[in-house]
Amino acid sequence: MIPDSNKIIELFKKYDVEGFVNINHSFSKDLEYSPLHDEISLDSSENISTSVTMIKNHKKSSFGIDGYSLDKIESALQDMLKIIDFAQYDADINLPQITDSVEKDFSNLSLDDITFDDLSSLFQTFKNYHFEPNITIEWFSAGVSSAIHMYINSLWSVKIQKDNGSFYFMELFWENWEKRETHYKYTSTKNKPKIELDDIKKLQDELLAKISDWAVKLPSGNYDIALDREVVIDFLDIIIGNMWAESMREGISLFSKNKLWDQIFDEKLTLVNNPDLKNYTGTMLFDKEWVTAKKTVLFEKWVFTSKFYDYKNALKEWIENLGNSTVSNIELIWETDKNYANGCEILFTNLMAFHTVDASTGKFSLNGQWYLLENWQKKDYI
Repeated sequence: MIPDSNKIIELFKKYDVEGFVNINHSFSKDLEYSPLHDEISLDSSENISTSVTMIKNHKKSSFGIDGYSLDKIESALQDMLKIIDFAQYDADINLPQITDSVEKDFSNLSLDDITFDDLSSLFQTFKNYHFEPNITIEWFSAGVSSAIHMYINSLWSVKIQKDNGSFYFMELFWENWEKRETHYKYTSTKNKPKIELDDIKKLQDELLAKISDWAVKLPSGNYDIALDREVVIDFLDIIIGNMWAESMREGISLFSKNKLWDQIFDEKLTLVNNPDLKNYTGTMLFDKEWVTAKKTVLFEKWVFTSKFYDYKNALKEWIENLGNSTVSNIELIWETDKNYANGCEILFTNLMAFHTVDASTGKFSLNGQWYLLENWQKKDYI
């Protein structure tokens, strides 16, 4: 669905306001398996949502709409005109000066390329695997999706971005009269989803390792530790969530504390927000305000170099809007050698209750699961 952008722009002119419209048109196919009743459910859906943003006299108001129609957009503008005078005034609330028009397709495949038979085949590969005794399937799901995102503003700028993605989720359950445990694997990609037998074997082996090492105890003491990739991502989520210019300006970010980042990163680490990594699910042409997204170095060798700026906060700090108001693909670049893990005794694979982390101070106390290491090889699971 490609709406008539000229008619939308004419509505902004009719009501003598600035603003923009975002239209999201998404499609998906999903398969889920519930072992409780040995049921497979299939779902195919199509959704359209529209948001209208009005800016008038340095005040801003937004309105969400299910579906899309010119009548609904006009009704939203009429309703916002009635209430926008109650919005907060800020001299730096202006319409982002976006005047270019462009269309970009990041899709690697079409939903027509993947059928429900393809998704069922993935599931059959998983279900027919010969699992060890006491292991059963806890859950399975797989799906594909595509989306068209469209932006139209009152400056006659029209931008369209198309994208796609796929995923699968496998979870196993182990139980006998005294123990029970689960283990799962989630994979997201922009390509056709594929499950190899080695993927299933690895998932089973990791679950068995958990069970076999239950009796291992770890003495109290000080240990050199390493963090598995998923745990690093959890920590980065907290760090990145505190890097917005507005929260820093308002003093509610942990980075509002002077030199706090000295305690987080060392001089070997660089962190980059890169919207143009090919074949990654975070690839995008535009940031959330539809400014052309740009590769931005967030930290460079220990030095905090950039925040996430929306248009308003970029104006407040007298800087050019960087096209960096949205997290896309985060590159973590660590300058080290193959011996970086020498001496590490524990590899954390999971830390639980991340929602309890104090975002204003960065303090945390979390339960964990980990492997004891010996010469960088996994030895015992705790």
